[in-house]
Amino acid sequence: MNILFHPLNHVPWPVVPLGGWRVAHVNWADLQLEKDRWYFDLLDKYVQWSQDHHTPILMPLTYTPRWASSTPDAPTDVEANNPPGLSGPPRDMEDWRIFIRTVATRYKGRIRDWEIWNEPNRSQSWTGSVDTMVDLTREASRILKEVDPGNRVVSPAPTGVNGLPFLDKFLSKGGGQYVDVIGYHFYISRDDPPEAMLPLIDKVKSTMRKYGLANKPLWNTEAGWLGPSLLSPDLQAAYISRAFILNWSAGVGRFYWFAWENHHGTQVELVGSDNATLTPAGKAFATTQAWMVGAVLSACASSESGTWTCDLRKNDKVSHIAWNARGDTMLSIPADWHANYANTLTGGRAEIKGNSILVGAQPVLIQ
Repeated sequence: MNILFHPLNHVPWPVVPLGGWRVAHVNWADLQLEKDRWYFDLLDKYVQWSQDHHTPILMPLTYTPRWASSTPDAPTDVEANNPPGLSGPPRDMEDWRIFIRTVATRYKGRIRDWEIWNEPNRSQSWTGSVDTMVDLTREASRILKEVDPGNRVVSPAPTGVNGLPFLDKFLSKGGGQYVDVIGYHFYISRDDPPEAMLPLIDKVKSTMRKYGLANKPLWNTEAGWLGPSLLSPDLQAAYISRAFILNWSAGVGRFYWFAWENHHGTQVELVGSDNATLTPAGKAFATTQAWMVGAVLSACASSESGTWTCDLRKNDKVSHIAWNARGDTMLSIPADWHANYANTLTGGRAEIKGNSILVGAQPVLIQ
């Protein structure tokens, strides 16, 4: 989960257990205000919360302070009210090395997952060349591994279909040898359903194979549905559940949703205005997590009618997830499923009578 925890907002720790947390507002420009002036109060707090809640941090190493930027006047849309220049590569590589070593040493053993930059295919995030990004990745990886060999390095994560050329160039120039994980942001059109993520995931995996990196994990470190207005509550719940299930089925090792307390420019809200009360989508996230955690996915496929079925094994018991993105339809239940109950994203549980049930946009767990 991406949790923003903006310093000016009151956001309590999520009531839903999380497998990992990608942090915000602690970029390089936030931490090293001047060459010899550091600010660690917020990240210190984050790391303590991480320890308290047993939720490991994914730490983005990104955004050059203006004082260190080679393009100090370049525009950036990274965060509101930030100065220009954050998108520029550092003028002096030694500044980057000092930043990496300082942060890695301070949080040794408490942060183990490090993501190099953010969406470098966008000019608002990166004005440098692919070659320079490979250099930054190489130097960061070397230092992170020196400080703690157990550190895991995630590649710079391009976003959307427009990020594919950057990924290809980054890997073609040898960037993949310096990372443990390939990162990507699988954003799709705001009008597309979750199933539209699958072709983009396939293209990224194809690029990984092209450069002999098929065995490296692939993480979706940021994605969601951005847009000017909210989807209906039922569709919000359907989208977040299907997105996690489909990323899982496509071989994506981690998916960090964007974002827990996002209320502006999003089509899916997980919590209400108090940043605590779960919405239908938030409840769907919790329910889907309960279905997935501890389970093994053995198959996931779509029929000609558009009905998806996924087979799970958990605690030596087989269950099945089903939905149809096109609308309500009857699903004939195979006899060998030995199905007795259908569980909904709202937490409801109904006995199955006969050999078919009605499925729609929201996944149901059949047991």
